[in-house]
Order: sequence, then C-alpha cells, then structure tokens
Amino acid sequence: MTDMPTQLTTDFDAVLDRGDIAGALPLLAPHLARGFAEALFLSSSIPAGEDDAHAEADSFATLNHAAEKGYIPAIYAVGLCRLTGDRVEQDVSRAAAYFERASDAGYPPAMYEFGLALFHGNSVAKDVPRAVSLIRASAQAGDEYAREFLLAHSLDVGA
Repeated sequence: MTDMPTQLTTDFDAVLDRGDIAGALPLLAPHLARGFAEALFLSSSIPAGEDDAHAEADSFATLNHAAEKGYIPAIYAVGLCRLTGDRVEQDVSRAAAYFERASDAGYPPAMYEFGLALFHGNSVAKDVPRAVSLIRASAQAGDEYAREFLLAHSLDVGA
C-alpha cells in the first residue's frame, strides 16, 4: 500500500455510492487485518460504537492511527478536524502543521489549506507568494476550492 489513495479507495467509494454500507466493511476487512493505513482511513468514515460520542471518538482514533502511519489523506483529514474542532479540541496551529506535511507530499486539498494559512498568516508566518504558489498548484491539480479562491482574489489560475 502507498501513502496516497489506491484502487481500494475507488472500490470503497463505488460501494458507498451505491448506498451499500454493509458491503463496504467486507471490502476493507482483509486490509484492516494487515493494518493498512488506507483501510484504516476509509473505515474511520463508517460509524461504529455504543453511541454517537463513542462512535466519534473511535472514528477519530482510527483516523489518527492512519495519519500516524503516514497516509496522506488521513494527515489532511486530521488537520481539518484540528482546524474546525470536529471530534477534537480546535488547534489551528497543529492543523497548519498537518496541512503542511500533506502539502509537502503534493496532496492538492492540503496545498490549498496550507496555502490559506500562509496567505492569512494563521498560526504560520504570512507568506503570500508561497501561499499563491501552493493554491495555484492545488487548483491546477483540480481542487475547485483553490480555483475559486484564485478567481475571487483576481489571481491567475494558470500562471
């Protein structure tokens, strides 16, 4: 397995798109048994637990475990949780560090989020040229939020 999405994610998404949550778990089972980070990340999106509070805590613990194993989308997702305070205490500084790590790996959504942090100086030193470069690279890789940001700020998307 790699630190970026593979066919497993494509297959998992296809099963969920059909509304077959019950069919998603058997797809992940052999990969979870081997501790693959991608499978951990995907399983964190399926609620399980005694109640909502336990399900959220378990979900974040699984997501965090996938991030600790170096799975880039999980690192980005933990950053989002830290940024918004979803399932964990809000910590914008730690969120920026997660976004930077995933951005350095070339993950477009993280490039956008870290670019925003740099653009606004949120818990990192403000660096508008680097921010625009990251956001532009994210847009060129297909991130629609990055594209909208560039257009809203009258910045060339393709330069």
